[in-house]
Amino acid sequence: MSSLERQIHALENSSSHISAHGRHGGMRGVIILLCLCAGFGLYNVVFTHTQLAALEHIFSSPDNYAFNDDDIKNELASANRKSTIPEEDDDDDDDTKMDSGNKESAIKNKDPEKSQQEEPSSTEQNRMNVLVLYVDDWRWDSIGEEDSIIQTPFLDSFAKDNIRFRQNAVTTSICWQSRATLFTGQWASRHRSFKLRCPHFTVGKAWNQTWAGMLRNDGYHLGHIGKWQYHNSDLGKFRFDWWSIFEVSGEDLARIKTLQFLEERPKDKPFAATIAFYPPKPIGTSSLPGKQYEPKNETRAIYENVTIPEPPHASTSFHQLPPFLQKGLAHMRWKERYSSSFHYQESMKNMYALITQIDQAMKEIVDEVKRLGLYDNTLIIITADNGMFNGAHGLAGKWYPYQESIRVPLIIHDPRMSTEKKGTVDENFTLNVDLAETILGAAGLKPNDRMQGRDISSLYLDNFDESGKTALERDPWRDEFFYEFTYMDEKSIPSSNALVRKKWKLIDWYAFNESQLFNLETDPLELNDVKSDPANLEIVREMKARLNEMRENLKEPDIGCETGPYLIDSEEATPK
Repeated sequence: MSSLERQIHALENSSSHISAHGRHGGMRGVIILLCLCAGFGLYNVVFTHTQLAALEHIFSSPDNYAFNDDDIKNELASANRKSTIPEEDDDDDDDTKMDSGNKESAIKNKDPEKSQQEEPSSTEQNRMNVLVLYVDDWRWDSIGEEDSIIQTPFLDSFAKDNIRFRQNAVTTSICWQSRATLFTGQWASRHRSFKLRCPHFTVGKAWNQTWAGMLRNDGYHLGHIGKWQYHNSDLGKFRFDWWSIFEVSGEDLARIKTLQFLEERPKDKPFAATIAFYPPKPIGTSSLPGKQYEPKNETRAIYENVTIPEPPHASTSFHQLPPFLQKGLAHMRWKERYSSSFHYQESMKNMYALITQIDQAMKEIVDEVKRLGLYDNTLIIITADNGMFNGAHGLAGKWYPYQESIRVPLIIHDPRMSTEKKGTVDENFTLNVDLAETILGAAGLKPNDRMQGRDISSLYLDNFDESGKTALERDPWRDEFFYEFTYMDEKSIPSSNALVRKKWKLIDWYAFNESQLFNLETDPLELNDVKSDPANLEIVREMKARLNEMRENLKEPDIGCETGPYLIDSEEATPK
């Protein structure tokens, strides 16, 4: 009997295991997968307990994850360490296929003989590692430090030991465009990766202009785990050294794969990895109460006896929206998730439970970094791709330039940070476009000339130059920023630009020749458009001129999906 046959036999007879976990379908899926291995001639495949648990994740969904034969063969042969990428709608606010990653997961068993810290190599001691923990659809105040109902003990503690940026925002609030900005350090107008299956920033030498490509070319071991979304099947080629792509999956699989990455990485190189969690992003289009979010039962129980306050004045503010927003996709999503108080409570409690699960997964990842003795030499960035309305303004989803949509959490652990800065909350305008230069700065590299952000460490490190001036003394931090959102269907999700300042926000719905002005000091919930107030006419005029100037400065020629200024042959794209 081959090793594979022995595993099938053991699983078929492991009724106690199946009963304990309560997932008959998931175990059947694993058994079927093992049988498929035999069909491929992979008779000598041996799975560890952890790998079997991860595979059980994939198959325990009632809808089953959509693997094809080639995907299964590649995964089991461990040739490329990658998974399939399921189809997604361009609106990026739900997925119709479900994965059981939000269900109970087996815990990775640690070898007790490896419990001691690793001895870092001289390379690791000299070059800072980078770990980006990247959450989907997570707005700035969905953390225990801002909302006492949400249970995020790790994130609360992590923020108190490091630095949190309370005014952090994204320059485009939609998953894939924001992810392109994360890697490129560019506004969408420059990286031009507006469409799914059209990731310009990954093609040819454009990838070598991202922080990821630059670090890899400079000797870093580069990894990516979890959501990617652009659907380019050759993702790993010329881009990552270690990757595991799964779009619709939970935090447990991301945690397991991250621990695997940390275990398998070369010990003589610094590493950089992005861990892209899928939750708490909603799944599907069900209108059943809370059905688009499916946390574990034990986590959901934490929120059973609490009442989550509904957004204030949601009905009033909805009717004050421009008519084209009232008819758009964001309100349709609201009807699915929040159409009654019971719908709202079920959706929000389930979403909060998923955030609690993310919190625990992050804790275990950071604990492993500490166990390996790498914490004091690793830059850790915790942030998200975009916010969420969660019923505010009578809307769901994101996309629009209101505060709930564009502000996201940002917590940074930087070993260079002084004790005085640890535990502080910074109120400066930091942006997702800044993260690329922040990462490169920690690695000792200068940013690429096409990057458009700033190194956030200037806000917590002095960085004196030869004249004795700090970076902020040489160049004060921004007091305004430009927001952009470009979409292909103006009726469904209207495009917009915005100029955001601490006091004022001007929104330009340019396809409809409509604009709004909000005083964020007196109206932080953006309930009252004051554009027509005669006292604000000069403010509107000045801000419109400034917004148009910023928009023009960012414009670059459009490029198609087949050709563009960065496309070169594959040999030239190979990291040097």
